[in-house]
Amino acid sequence: MHESDEFIKSRRYLKNVTAKTLDWYRDSFRALTRFHEGGSFTKQSLARFVVRLRESGISAVSCNTYCRAINAFLRWRYEENLCAELLRIASLKTENKVLPTFTLSHVKALIGWKARTYSDCRLHTLICSLLDTGLRIEEALGLTRDKVDLENLLLTVRGKGEKHRVVPLSFEMRKLLHRWLMRHDFPLVFPTRDGTRLNQRNTLRDFKLVALGLGIDGVRVSFHTLRHTFAVNYIRNGGDVFRLQRILGHSTLEMTRRYVNLQTADLQAVHDRLTLLNCR
Repeated sequence: MHESDEFIKSRRYLKNVTAKTLDWYRDSFRALTRFHEGGSFTKQSLARFVVRLRESGISAVSCNTYCRAINAFLRWRYEENLCAELLRIASLKTENKVLPTFTLSHVKALIGWKARTYSDCRLHTLICSLLDTGLRIEEALGLTRDKVDLENLLLTVRGKGEKHRVVPLSFEMRKLLHRWLMRHDFPLVFPTRDGTRLNQRNTLRDFKLVALGLGIDGVRVSFHTLRHTFAVNYIRNGGDVFRLQRILGHSTLEMTRRYVNLQTADLQAVHDRLTLLNCR
């Protein structure tokens, strides 16, 4: 059996990685098959592989994504004694962009949207949930009502790598969730009319239509933008990065720091509030 198949089997059965992670490995192996010149892996052949990726028009960010998966494969080969040398592809430098978030007027429009139908109420509650808790969209769509503790204002979420974490919610969100859960008896919090799991792509399409109707522009309309908006505003309003790391389910603090890379105006506002020269 091909080494890549053995690697995927080991990740699936020994590491218990998710189906999404396995798909990432497979996509990366397709890129490897297409752009690596074949034969054995060497520092030179891997360098040429990266060059060919970039020459094909693949961005540095996407290139790094492929290379992270291939590096895991290369380490596995070394640990399995399939090669004598541990090889690694160095990450490419990428621009550290400040991602735009929804503005306060955008957030007010989304929260104040008057939903009428069952599907609109479901979408409105979902949007508010992501703004209030910072959940990933797949975490929210997989959330079940037995993991919702309205009494103690807590959600138990199954995140990446099958890791569970507890996420707080606000009093206002408790009201919205309570009203929504009264509308159906299915185990999933955000089910279809038949009780099955919502399709993420279709839900995003509906979200974009709502945003268009509310006049929201100048920002990428996505569920990830809702999560990013939650994170940035958490820090802006006095939350600390350590608690935010736990809420977001990030494995490292550095990941959270990059996530909430604030605008210069935000940094200035914090500095003006905390400077010792104001202690008079």
